[in-house]
Amino acid sequence: MKDAQLSEILKTVQALTFANPFGPERAELEEALLTKLGDPPLPAATNPGYNNRFRRLLPWIEAADQELLQRATRKPLPEKFRERTAYFAFFVLYHKLVPDLDALIRKPAGDNSKNRALYSKLQQGVATRRALIEHASQRIWNQPAHLFACYYQIRRAFHAIHHELIGESQPIKRLRARVWESVFTKDMISYQQWMFDTVGRFPTLILGPSGSGKELVARALGLARFLPYDSKSGTFADGPNESFYPINLSALSETLIESELFGHCKGAFTGAFNDRQGLFSLAGGYGSVFLDEIGEVKESTQVKLLRLLQSGEFQAIGDNKPARYTGKIIAATHKNLAAEMEVGRFREDFYYRLCGDQIHTVALREILADEPADLATSVRYICTKLIGAEGAEDLSGRILTELHQHLPPDYPWPGNFRELEQAVRNCIVRGSYQPAETRSTGPSMDTIFQQTEISLEKWTQLYAQQAIQNYGSYRAAAQQLGVDQRTVKKLSGA
Repeated sequence: MKDAQLSEILKTVQALTFANPFGPERAELEEALLTKLGDPPLPAATNPGYNNRFRRLLPWIEAADQELLQRATRKPLPEKFRERTAYFAFFVLYHKLVPDLDALIRKPAGDNSKNRALYSKLQQGVATRRALIEHASQRIWNQPAHLFACYYQIRRAFHAIHHELIGESQPIKRLRARVWESVFTKDMISYQQWMFDTVGRFPTLILGPSGSGKELVARALGLARFLPYDSKSGTFADGPNESFYPINLSALSETLIESELFGHCKGAFTGAFNDRQGLFSLAGGYGSVFLDEIGEVKESTQVKLLRLLQSGEFQAIGDNKPARYTGKIIAATHKNLAAEMEVGRFREDFYYRLCGDQIHTVALREILADEPADLATSVRYICTKLIGAEGAEDLSGRILTELHQHLPPDYPWPGNFRELEQAVRNCIVRGSYQPAETRSTGPSMDTIFQQTEISLEKWTQLYAQQAIQNYGSYRAAAQQLGVDQRTVKKLSGA
Protein backbone atom coordinates (compact mmCIF):
# COMPACT_ATOMS: atom_id res chain seq x y z
CA MET A 1 0.00 0.00 0.00
CA LYS A 2 1.44 3.39 -1.03
CA ASP A 3 2.18 6.04 1.59
CA ALA A 4 -0.35 8.45 0.08
CA GLN A 5 -3.12 5.87 0.25
CA LEU A 6 -2.17 4.76 3.74
CA SER A 7 -2.03 8.39 4.90
CA GLU A 8 -5.53 9.01 3.52
CA ILE A 9 -6.90 5.98 5.39
CA LEU A 10 -5.25 7.08 8.65
CA LYS A 11 -6.51 10.64 8.30
CA THR A 12 -10.11 9.58 7.66
CA VAL A 13 -10.14 6.84 10.30
CA GLN A 14 -8.91 9.39 12.85
CA ALA A 15 -12.01 11.47 12.09
CA LEU A 16 -14.24 8.37 12.01
CA THR A 17 -13.02 7.13 15.40
CA PHE A 18 -14.84 9.78 17.37
CA ALA A 19 -17.55 10.80 14.88
CA ASN A 20 -21.16 10.56 16.00
CA PRO A 21 -22.36 7.24 14.48
CA PHE A 22 -25.89 8.63 14.15
CA GLY A 23 -24.85 11.95 12.58
CA PRO A 24 -24.42 12.79 8.89
CA GLU A 25 -20.67 13.31 9.28
CA ARG A 26 -20.03 9.59 9.76
CA ALA A 27 -21.70 8.64 6.46
CA GLU A 28 -19.95 11.47 4.61
CA LEU A 29 -16.53 10.40 5.89
CA GLU A 30 -17.10 6.76 4.96
CA GLU A 31 -18.32 7.59 1.46
CA ALA A 32 -15.43 10.03 0.89
CA LEU A 33 -12.86 7.44 1.94
CA LEU A 34 -14.43 4.71 -0.21
CA THR A 35 -14.37 7.04 -3.21
CA LYS A 36 -10.69 7.92 -2.66
CA LEU A 37 -9.88 4.22 -2.37
CA GLY A 38 -11.54 3.56 -5.72
CA ASP A 39 -14.68 1.94 -4.26
CA PRO A 40 -17.51 4.26 -5.36
CA PRO A 41 -20.98 4.13 -3.74
CA LEU A 42 -23.37 1.42 -4.84
CA PRO A 43 -26.72 2.35 -6.42
CA ALA A 44 -29.27 3.47 -3.85
CA ALA A 45 -31.40 0.36 -4.39
CA THR A 46 -28.55 -1.92 -3.29
CA ASN A 47 -27.01 0.35 -0.67
CA PRO A 48 -28.77 -0.10 2.71
CA GLY A 49 -26.55 2.51 4.39
CA TYR A 50 -24.24 2.29 7.38
CA ASN A 51 -23.72 -1.48 7.53
CA ASN A 52 -23.07 -1.72 3.80
CA ARG A 53 -20.56 1.14 3.81
CA PHE A 54 -18.71 -0.23 6.79
CA ARG A 55 -18.54 -3.76 5.34
CA ARG A 56 -16.96 -2.29 2.21
CA LEU A 57 -14.43 -0.38 4.30
CA LEU A 58 -13.35 -3.31 6.46
CA PRO A 59 -11.02 -5.00 3.92
CA TRP A 60 -9.19 -1.71 3.37
CA ILE A 61 -8.85 -1.12 7.13
CA GLU A 62 -7.67 -4.71 7.71
CA ALA A 63 -5.08 -4.29 4.96
CA ALA A 64 -3.88 -1.00 6.45
CA ASP A 65 -3.64 -2.62 9.90
CA GLN A 66 -1.42 -5.43 8.55
CA GLU A 67 0.67 -2.97 6.55
CA LEU A 68 1.31 -0.77 9.58
CA LEU A 69 2.18 -3.72 11.83
CA GLN A 70 4.64 -5.11 9.28
CA ARG A 71 6.29 -1.73 8.77
CA ALA A 72 6.55 -1.11 12.52
CA THR A 73 8.40 -4.43 13.04
CA ARG A 74 11.03 -3.42 10.47
CA LYS A 75 11.67 0.17 11.56
CA PRO A 76 9.94 3.03 13.40
CA LEU A 77 7.00 4.49 11.53
CA PRO A 78 7.40 7.92 9.92
CA GLU A 79 6.71 10.74 12.35
CA LYS A 80 3.82 12.01 10.23
CA PHE A 81 1.96 8.74 10.93
CA ARG A 82 2.58 8.45 14.66
CA GLU A 83 -0.31 10.37 16.19
CA ARG A 84 -2.78 9.03 13.66
CA THR A 85 -1.76 5.40 14.15
CA ALA A 86 -2.89 5.59 17.78
CA TYR A 87 -6.39 6.62 16.71
CA PHE A 88 -6.28 3.94 14.04
CA ALA A 89 -5.34 1.30 16.65
CA PHE A 90 -8.23 2.46 18.87
CA PHE A 91 -10.67 2.12 15.96
CA VAL A 92 -9.41 -1.26 14.72
CA LEU A 93 -9.21 -2.86 18.16
CA TYR A 94 -12.72 -1.69 19.06
CA HIS A 95 -14.24 -3.20 15.91
CA LYS A 96 -12.35 -6.47 16.41
CA LEU A 97 -13.95 -6.71 19.86
CA VAL A 98 -17.50 -5.73 18.78
CA PRO A 99 -18.88 -9.31 18.43
CA ASP A 100 -17.63 -10.19 21.92
CA LEU A 101 -18.91 -6.91 23.36
CA ASP A 102 -22.33 -7.61 21.84
CA ALA A 103 -22.40 -11.07 23.43
CA LEU A 104 -21.39 -9.56 26.77
CA ILE A 105 -24.20 -6.99 26.62
CA ARG A 106 -26.85 -9.50 25.54
CA LYS A 107 -26.07 -12.06 28.25
CA PRO A 108 -23.57 -11.10 30.96
CA ALA A 109 -21.85 -14.09 32.57
CA GLY A 110 -22.76 -14.59 36.21
CA ASP A 111 -19.22 -15.64 37.09
CA ASN A 112 -17.51 -12.78 35.17
CA SER A 113 -15.68 -15.30 32.97
CA LYS A 114 -16.71 -13.46 29.79
CA ASN A 115 -15.51 -10.16 31.23
CA ARG A 116 -12.10 -11.60 32.07
CA ALA A 117 -11.74 -13.38 28.73
CA LEU A 118 -12.60 -10.27 26.74
CA TYR A 119 -10.35 -8.08 28.89
CA SER A 120 -7.47 -10.49 28.22
CA LYS A 121 -8.22 -10.32 24.48
CA LEU A 122 -8.10 -6.52 24.66
CA GLN A 123 -4.74 -6.60 26.45
CA GLN A 124 -3.35 -8.89 23.75
CA GLY A 125 -4.64 -6.53 21.06
CA VAL A 126 -2.97 -3.56 22.75
CA ALA A 127 0.31 -5.48 23.08
CA THR A 128 0.22 -6.44 19.39
CA ARG A 129 -0.19 -2.77 18.43
CA ARG A 130 2.32 -1.36 20.90
CA ALA A 131 4.42 0.03 18.07
CA LEU A 132 1.39 1.94 16.77
CA ILE A 133 0.58 3.58 20.08
CA GLU A 134 3.95 4.13 21.76
CA HIS A 135 4.08 7.79 20.69
CA ALA A 136 0.41 8.53 21.45
CA SER A 137 -0.40 11.48 23.67
CA GLN A 138 -3.61 9.88 25.00
CA ARG A 139 -3.17 8.46 28.52
CA ILE A 140 -5.87 5.89 27.84
CA TRP A 141 -3.36 3.41 26.38
CA ASN A 142 -1.65 3.06 29.77
CA GLN A 143 -4.98 2.24 31.44
CA PRO A 144 -6.27 -1.00 29.87
CA ALA A 145 -9.15 -1.38 32.37
CA HIS A 146 -10.34 2.13 31.51
CA LEU A 147 -9.96 1.43 27.78
CA PHE A 148 -12.11 -1.70 28.25
CA ALA A 149 -14.77 0.35 30.07
CA CYS A 150 -14.72 2.93 27.24
CA TYR A 151 -15.26 0.27 24.58
CA TYR A 152 -18.03 -1.26 26.70
CA GLN A 153 -19.78 2.10 27.02
CA ILE A 154 -19.52 2.93 23.31
CA ARG A 155 -21.14 -0.36 22.34
CA ARG A 156 -23.83 -0.19 25.04
CA ALA A 157 -24.68 3.36 24.02
CA PHE A 158 -24.96 2.38 20.36
CA HIS A 159 -27.31 -0.51 21.19
CA ALA A 160 -29.43 1.54 23.62
CA ILE A 161 -29.94 4.43 21.20
CA HIS A 162 -30.35 2.27 18.10
CA HIS A 163 -32.90 -0.09 19.67
CA GLU A 164 -34.90 2.43 21.73
CA LEU A 165 -35.23 5.17 19.08
CA ILE A 166 -36.34 3.47 15.89
CA GLY A 167 -37.17 4.81 12.44
CA GLU A 168 -35.50 6.39 9.43
CA SER A 169 -37.15 9.83 9.34
CA GLN A 170 -34.87 12.83 9.56
CA PRO A 171 -36.41 13.97 12.90
CA ILE A 172 -35.63 10.55 14.44
CA LYS A 173 -32.10 10.53 12.98
CA ARG A 174 -31.47 13.96 14.50
CA LEU A 175 -32.85 12.77 17.83
CA ARG A 176 -30.52 9.76 17.88
CA ALA A 177 -27.54 11.97 17.08
CA ARG A 178 -28.57 14.40 19.83
CA VAL A 179 -28.84 11.62 22.43
CA TRP A 180 -25.39 10.28 21.47
CA GLU A 181 -23.95 13.77 21.88
CA SER A 182 -25.68 14.11 25.25
CA VAL A 183 -23.78 11.02 26.41
CA PHE A 184 -20.33 11.64 24.90
CA THR A 185 -20.34 15.44 24.24
CA LYS A 186 -18.94 16.92 21.01
CA ASP A 187 -15.38 16.25 22.23
CA MET A 188 -15.40 12.48 22.65
CA ILE A 189 -11.60 12.28 23.02
CA SER A 190 -11.63 14.54 26.07
CA TYR A 191 -14.75 12.79 27.37
CA GLN A 192 -13.04 9.41 27.43
CA GLN A 193 -9.87 10.73 29.01
CA TRP A 194 -11.15 12.93 31.81
CA MET A 195 -14.82 13.98 31.43
CA PHE A 196 -16.50 10.55 31.58
CA ASP A 197 -17.21 10.73 35.32
CA THR A 198 -18.31 14.35 35.72
CA VAL A 199 -20.31 14.74 32.48
CA GLY A 200 -22.05 11.45 33.19
CA ARG A 201 -23.60 13.11 36.24
CA PHE A 202 -24.93 16.19 34.43
CA PRO A 203 -28.76 16.36 34.70
CA THR A 204 -30.69 16.06 31.43
CA LEU A 205 -34.11 17.62 30.81
CA ILE A 206 -36.27 16.00 28.13
CA LEU A 207 -39.06 18.13 26.68
CA GLY A 208 -41.76 17.21 24.20
CA PRO A 209 -45.45 16.47 23.73
CA SER A 210 -47.20 13.77 25.75
CA GLY A 211 -46.66 10.29 24.39
CA SER A 212 -43.71 11.27 22.18
CA GLY A 213 -41.22 8.79 23.66
CA LYS A 214 -39.55 10.79 26.40
CA GLU A 215 -39.08 7.66 28.54
CA LEU A 216 -37.42 5.88 25.61
CA VAL A 217 -34.92 8.73 25.33
CA ALA A 218 -34.38 8.65 29.09
CA ARG A 219 -33.83 4.89 29.05
CA ALA A 220 -31.30 5.17 26.21
CA LEU A 221 -29.41 7.82 28.20
CA GLY A 222 -29.54 5.86 31.44
CA LEU A 223 -28.30 2.61 29.89
CA ALA A 224 -25.47 4.38 28.04
CA ARG A 225 -23.58 5.67 31.10
CA PHE A 226 -19.92 4.95 31.75
CA LEU A 227 -19.35 1.94 34.03
CA PRO A 228 -15.79 1.45 35.38
CA TYR A 229 -14.22 -1.98 35.09
CA ASP A 230 -12.34 -3.54 37.99
CA SER A 231 -9.72 -5.89 36.51
CA LYS A 232 -9.09 -7.58 39.87
CA SER A 233 -12.68 -8.69 40.45
CA GLY A 234 -13.57 -8.89 36.76
CA THR A 235 -16.71 -6.80 37.28
CA PHE A 236 -18.22 -3.60 35.95
CA ALA A 237 -19.72 -1.09 38.39
CA ASP A 238 -23.25 -2.12 37.35
CA GLY A 239 -25.10 -4.46 34.99
CA PRO A 240 -25.61 -3.36 31.37
CA ASN A 241 -29.40 -3.23 31.72
CA GLU A 242 -29.88 -2.59 35.43
CA SER A 243 -28.97 1.04 35.98
CA PHE A 244 -32.22 2.83 35.02
CA TYR A 245 -34.78 3.76 37.72
CA PRO A 246 -37.94 5.47 36.37
CA ILE A 247 -40.76 7.05 38.39
CA ASN A 248 -43.91 8.80 37.13
CA LEU A 249 -44.38 11.72 39.51
CA SER A 250 -47.89 12.62 38.29
CA ALA A 251 -49.24 9.30 39.57
CA LEU A 252 -48.18 9.81 43.22
CA SER A 253 -49.06 12.04 46.14
CA GLU A 254 -46.35 14.34 47.52
CA THR A 255 -45.64 12.05 50.49
CA LEU A 256 -45.34 9.01 48.26
CA ILE A 257 -43.07 10.89 45.86
CA GLU A 258 -40.67 11.72 48.69
CA SER A 259 -40.79 8.17 50.04
CA GLU A 260 -40.14 6.66 46.61
CA LEU A 261 -37.28 9.04 45.85
CA PHE A 262 -35.59 9.55 49.22
CA GLY A 263 -36.79 6.53 51.21
CA HIS A 264 -38.19 6.57 54.75
CA CYS A 265 -37.46 5.29 58.23
CA LYS A 266 -39.70 2.96 60.18
CA GLY A 267 -42.46 4.96 61.91
CA ALA A 268 -41.87 8.13 59.86
CA PHE A 269 -45.57 8.24 58.94
CA THR A 270 -48.68 6.08 59.18
CA GLY A 271 -48.04 2.85 57.34
CA ALA A 272 -44.22 3.10 57.47
CA PHE A 273 -43.72 -0.28 59.14
CA ASN A 274 -40.14 -0.77 57.95
CA ASP A 275 -37.17 1.22 56.72
CA ARG A 276 -37.27 1.66 52.96
CA GLN A 277 -34.58 2.69 50.51
CA GLY A 278 -35.55 5.29 47.93
CA LEU A 279 -34.55 5.33 44.28
CA PHE A 280 -31.58 7.61 44.88
CA SER A 281 -30.10 5.09 47.30
CA LEU A 282 -30.86 2.15 45.01
CA ALA A 283 -29.41 3.80 41.90
CA GLY A 284 -26.03 4.50 43.47
CA GLY A 285 -23.21 6.33 41.75
CA TYR A 286 -23.62 4.81 38.28
CA GLY A 287 -27.41 4.59 38.05
CA SER A 288 -29.87 7.07 36.55
CA VAL A 289 -33.12 8.16 38.18
CA PHE A 290 -35.75 9.26 35.65
CA LEU A 291 -38.24 11.81 37.00
CA ASP A 292 -41.12 11.66 34.54
CA GLU A 293 -43.62 14.55 34.59
CA ILE A 294 -41.32 16.80 36.63
CA GLY A 295 -43.67 19.69 35.84
CA GLU A 296 -46.28 18.15 38.16
CA VAL A 297 -44.36 18.29 41.45
CA LYS A 298 -45.16 20.87 44.11
CA GLU A 299 -42.71 23.50 45.29
CA SER A 300 -41.80 21.68 48.51
CA THR A 301 -40.57 18.68 46.49
CA GLN A 302 -38.84 20.97 44.01
CA VAL A 303 -36.87 22.49 46.91
CA LYS A 304 -35.69 19.07 48.10
CA LEU A 305 -34.70 18.03 44.60
CA LEU A 306 -32.92 21.36 44.14
CA ARG A 307 -30.84 20.67 47.23
CA LEU A 308 -29.90 17.28 45.83
CA LEU A 309 -28.93 18.79 42.48
CA GLN A 310 -26.81 21.46 44.17
CA SER A 311 -24.99 19.39 46.77
CA GLY A 312 -25.88 15.76 46.14
CA GLU A 313 -27.44 15.57 49.62
CA PHE A 314 -30.87 14.23 50.54
CA GLN A 315 -32.57 12.81 53.61
CA ALA A 316 -34.92 9.89 54.00
CA ILE A 317 -38.25 10.82 55.61
CA GLY A 318 -37.85 10.56 59.36
CA ASP A 319 -34.04 10.42 59.22
CA ASN A 320 -31.77 13.19 60.53
CA LYS A 321 -28.64 11.98 58.75
CA PRO A 322 -27.97 13.25 55.23
CA ALA A 323 -27.11 10.81 52.45
CA ARG A 324 -25.44 11.52 49.11
CA TYR A 325 -26.43 10.74 45.54
CA THR A 326 -23.71 10.84 42.88
CA GLY A 327 -25.64 9.30 39.99
CA LYS A 328 -27.49 10.98 37.12
CA ILE A 329 -30.90 12.66 37.14
CA ILE A 330 -33.00 12.67 33.99
CA ALA A 331 -36.24 14.67 34.10
CA ALA A 332 -39.04 15.02 31.56
CA THR A 333 -42.22 17.01 31.05
CA HIS A 334 -44.68 17.91 28.30
CA LYS A 335 -45.34 21.27 29.94
CA ASN A 336 -44.04 24.66 28.88
CA LEU A 337 -41.76 25.30 31.86
CA ALA A 338 -41.20 28.93 30.88
CA ALA A 339 -44.97 29.50 31.26
CA GLU A 340 -45.00 27.50 34.50
CA MET A 341 -42.24 29.71 35.92
CA GLU A 342 -44.10 32.81 34.79
CA VAL A 343 -47.13 31.92 36.91
CA GLY A 344 -45.02 30.71 39.85
CA ARG A 345 -45.68 26.98 39.61
CA PHE A 346 -42.09 26.03 38.76
CA ARG A 347 -39.04 27.46 40.51
CA GLU A 348 -36.51 29.24 38.31
CA ASP A 349 -33.51 28.03 40.31
CA PHE A 350 -34.75 24.45 39.99
CA TYR A 351 -35.26 24.86 36.23
CA TYR A 352 -31.76 26.23 35.67
CA ARG A 353 -30.25 23.31 37.59
CA LEU A 354 -32.08 20.89 35.32
CA CYS A 355 -31.73 22.49 31.91
CA GLY A 356 -27.97 22.44 31.27
CA ASP A 357 -28.53 19.58 28.85
CA GLN A 358 -31.84 19.52 26.97
CA ILE A 359 -33.30 17.07 24.48
CA HIS A 360 -36.54 17.68 22.58
CA THR A 361 -38.62 14.73 21.40
CA VAL A 362 -40.69 14.81 18.22
CA ALA A 363 -44.42 14.38 17.62
CA LEU A 364 -45.39 11.27 15.66
CA ARG A 365 -47.11 13.33 12.98
CA GLU A 366 -43.81 15.14 12.21
CA ILE A 367 -42.00 11.82 11.92
CA LEU A 368 -44.60 10.34 9.56
CA ALA A 369 -44.79 13.53 7.51
CA ASP A 370 -41.08 13.08 6.76
CA GLU A 371 -41.07 9.27 6.44
CA PRO A 372 -44.48 7.52 6.20
CA ALA A 373 -42.80 4.09 6.26
CA ASP A 374 -41.87 4.71 9.92
CA LEU A 375 -45.47 3.82 10.83
CA ALA A 376 -44.80 0.21 9.81
CA THR A 377 -41.49 0.23 11.71
CA SER A 378 -43.19 1.54 14.85
CA VAL A 379 -46.08 -0.94 14.63
CA ARG A 380 -43.63 -3.85 14.35
CA TYR A 381 -41.60 -2.50 17.29
CA ILE A 382 -44.73 -2.21 19.46
CA CYS A 383 -45.94 -5.67 18.46
CA THR A 384 -42.55 -7.15 19.33
CA LYS A 385 -42.61 -5.47 22.72
CA LEU A 386 -46.17 -6.65 23.44
CA ILE A 387 -46.22 -10.21 22.10
CA GLY A 388 -42.69 -11.13 21.01
CA ALA A 389 -40.87 -11.32 17.68
CA GLU A 390 -42.75 -14.35 16.33
CA GLY A 391 -46.17 -12.82 16.99
CA ALA A 392 -45.03 -9.47 15.60
CA GLU A 393 -44.06 -11.13 12.33
CA ASP A 394 -47.61 -12.47 11.97
CA LEU A 395 -49.67 -9.55 13.31
CA SER A 396 -47.90 -6.31 12.39
CA GLY A 397 -48.86 -6.47 8.70
CA ARG A 398 -52.53 -7.04 9.49
CA ILE A 399 -52.58 -4.23 12.05
CA LEU A 400 -50.95 -1.86 9.60
CA THR A 401 -53.57 -2.73 6.96
CA GLU A 402 -56.35 -2.04 9.48
CA LEU A 403 -54.89 1.36 10.35
CA HIS A 404 -54.46 2.34 6.69
CA GLN A 405 -58.05 1.30 5.86
CA HIS A 406 -59.79 3.11 8.71
CA LEU A 407 -57.65 6.19 9.36
CA PRO A 408 -57.15 9.11 6.96
CA PRO A 409 -53.68 9.33 5.37
CA ASP A 410 -52.97 12.55 7.25
CA TYR A 411 -54.26 11.36 10.63
CA PRO A 412 -52.35 13.55 13.15
CA TRP A 413 -51.94 10.99 15.97
CA PRO A 414 -52.63 13.54 18.74
CA GLY A 415 -51.61 10.99 21.40
CA ASN A 416 -48.30 10.30 19.60
CA PHE A 417 -46.60 6.94 20.24
CA ARG A 418 -48.74 6.31 23.30
CA GLU A 419 -51.84 6.48 21.12
CA LEU A 420 -50.23 4.26 18.49
CA GLU A 421 -49.47 1.63 21.13
CA GLN A 422 -53.09 1.78 22.27
CA ALA A 423 -54.22 1.46 18.64
CA VAL A 424 -52.09 -1.68 18.28
CA ARG A 425 -53.61 -3.12 21.47
CA ASN A 426 -57.11 -2.37 20.17
CA CYS A 427 -56.35 -4.07 16.86
CA ILE A 428 -54.97 -7.14 18.63
CA VAL A 429 -58.01 -7.47 20.90
CA ARG A 430 -60.86 -6.02 18.83
CA GLY A 431 -59.53 -6.21 15.30
CA SER A 432 -59.96 -2.45 14.77
CA TYR A 433 -59.11 1.00 16.10
CA GLN A 434 -61.38 4.02 16.30
CA PRO A 435 -59.74 7.27 17.47
CA ALA A 436 -61.35 9.19 20.31
CA GLU A 437 -62.28 12.06 17.99
CA THR A 438 -64.59 9.85 15.91
CA ARG A 439 -66.32 8.29 18.92
CA SER A 440 -67.94 11.55 20.03
CA THR A 441 -71.33 12.39 18.66
CA GLY A 442 -71.21 15.94 20.00
CA PRO A 443 -69.82 19.04 18.29
CA SER A 444 -66.07 19.56 17.96
CA MET A 445 -64.25 22.28 19.88
CA ASP A 446 -63.55 24.02 16.56
CA THR A 447 -67.28 24.71 16.06
CA ILE A 448 -68.54 25.02 19.62
CA PHE A 449 -68.26 28.82 19.74
CA GLN A 450 -70.46 29.10 16.65
CA GLN A 451 -73.29 27.01 18.12
CA THR A 452 -74.95 29.14 20.78
CA GLU A 453 -77.81 26.65 21.11
CA ILE A 454 -75.49 24.41 23.15
CA SER A 455 -76.22 24.78 26.83
CA LEU A 456 -73.62 26.19 29.21
CA GLU A 457 -73.57 22.86 31.03
CA LYS A 458 -72.82 20.99 27.80
CA TRP A 459 -70.22 23.57 26.80
CA THR A 460 -68.47 23.12 30.17
CA GLN A 461 -68.53 19.34 29.77
CA LEU A 462 -66.95 19.52 26.30
CA TYR A 463 -64.34 22.00 27.53
CA ALA A 464 -63.38 19.71 30.42
CA GLN A 465 -63.19 16.69 28.11
CA GLN A 466 -60.93 18.60 25.73
CA ALA A 467 -58.65 19.67 28.60
CA ILE A 468 -58.30 16.05 29.75
CA GLN A 469 -57.45 14.98 26.20
CA ASN A 470 -54.91 17.81 25.78
CA TYR A 471 -53.04 17.21 29.03
CA GLY A 472 -53.36 13.45 29.33
CA SER A 473 -54.91 13.06 32.82
CA TYR A 474 -57.49 14.50 35.23
CA ARG A 475 -54.69 15.74 37.47
CA ALA A 476 -52.75 17.50 34.71
CA ALA A 477 -55.91 19.10 33.30
CA ALA A 478 -56.96 20.26 36.78
CA GLN A 479 -53.59 21.83 37.44
CA GLN A 480 -53.69 23.66 34.13
CA LEU A 481 -57.24 24.93 34.75
CA GLY A 482 -56.53 25.83 38.39
CA VAL A 483 -59.19 23.59 39.93
CA ASP A 484 -59.37 20.32 41.88
CA GLN A 485 -59.06 17.16 39.73
CA ARG A 486 -62.39 15.90 41.15
CA THR A 487 -64.03 18.99 39.71
CA VAL A 488 -62.60 18.29 36.27
CA LYS A 489 -63.77 14.68 36.43
CA LYS A 490 -67.26 15.74 37.48
CA LEU A 491 -67.55 18.44 34.80
CA SER A 492 -66.40 16.02 32.09
CA GLY A 493 -69.29 13.69 32.88
CA ALA A 494 -66.99 10.77 33.72
